[in-house]
Amino acid sequence: GCWEAYSSATALVRITKEKMNAFPDSIMNKMVQIEGRVNGRTAFNAAKKGDHAGKEAVEEYIRYLACGLTNIINIFQPEILIIGGGICGEGEYLLKPLEEIINQEQYTRIAHVKTKLVIATLGNDAGIIGASLIDR
Repeated sequence: GCWEAYSSATALVRITKEKMNAFPDSIMNKMVQIEGRVNGRTAFNAAKKGDHAGKEAVEEYIRYLACGLTNIINIFQPEILIIGGGICGEGEYLLKPLEEIINQEQYTRIAHVKTKLVIATLGNDAGIIGASLIDR
C-alpha cells in the first residue's frame, strides 16, 4: 500500500540512497563502499556518528512512519500498538523520536487512554511463529 511505500525497510533504503546522492561527502557513501550495499541500518549508523545526511534520512523515515501510526491511533485508539521488523533493532533511537511526533499529532493526547507504543520482542520471527501457532 501507499504507507508501505514510505515507511518500509525498502523505503528507508530508497530515502538513504537519495540522501547519499544529495550529499556525496556523507559517511554513508564510505560505509557502503566498505559494506557493499545500502541496507536499513546504513542511515541509522551514519546518524549515530553525527552524519548530517544520515540524520536527514532517519528523520524523514521516522516522520513517514509516525504519520501512519498516528492515523492508526486516531482511528482505532488502541491501548497498545506493537511495531516490529528489523529496523526495530534501533530501539530508543527509533522509538523516542517516533513517540514525540505521535504525541504531538494524535487526537487522543486529550483522551483518557494513551496508546502505548512498544517494540515487538519476536523481531522478524513474529510472522513465522504466528503462522506455526495457527495449526495447533
